[in-house]
Amino acid sequence: MIEIPIRQSFLNTFSNCPEQARQERLGLVRSQESSDMLRGNMVHAAIEYCGNELMHTGNRVSFDEASEYMDEISSGLAGGVEVWRHEFETVMDVARKNLSVWHEECFPNLMVPTGVEQSFRTTLDERDGVRLVLTGTADWVQDDLILDWKNPSREYLPWEQKRWNLQASVYCFAFGIPDFDLVALVNGKVQVIRIERDGSEVEALRDLCWSVAALIQSDLKVWPKRWAGWHCSPKWCPVWQAGECRGKHLGSTPW
Repeated sequence: MIEIPIRQSFLNTFSNCPEQARQERLGLVRSQESSDMLRGNMVHAAIEYCGNELMHTGNRVSFDEASEYMDEISSGLAGGVEVWRHEFETVMDVARKNLSVWHEECFPNLMVPTGVEQSFRTTLDERDGVRLVLTGTADWVQDDLILDWKNPSREYLPWEQKRWNLQASVYCFAFGIPDFDLVALVNGKVQVIRIERDGSEVEALRDLCWSVAALIQSDLKVWPKRWAGWHCSPKWCPVWQAGECRGKHLGSTPW
């Protein structure tokens, strides 16, 4: 039996650009740590701290304690940043606002989690001696709900997320829970998008993953390249940054 592991984040990258997904999967390129990632990493770490305390002790951490914890880890996380798009103080200010609004509006309504930063590895399907295995890590899992925290620079369009969000499809299948809340913390405001995934979505996910598996098993030296969208840019794409795609021809300042 040949086992093909497919990570949820890989599917997202694949939907943006198959060639980027191929190069990242093989370890040929990697995304640079940026100040945008730092903002999300700090808030995620503080929420994880709150969730673990609630899960293991039953106590809800105060905002002051959560904020203090975020301050303690911030310099260590900042040390890994390779690309600064904003000043550290600006990143900290937004992160603290996002943590504050999460603690005030989200935390009181959450149940005791069954898992925080819970990794999974589950079989999606088997066919002709090939097994597809989905892997990933869920931010927060309850008995009846999966939640994922995002820290984008702007709010999402709900209809887009409900129609296309692959993360919801993978997580709902992996945990057997049909409801997924995408929680965006945007400059001190909360946006919650409820996404529901049923059996028909699972069948669609299987089809998608088998199409990806065919490429993974092929001997192709390059996968299709997608130029459309914000991600095809020297600012965001590690393949471009490495000069292994359009960047080879257009350089780092094309427009």
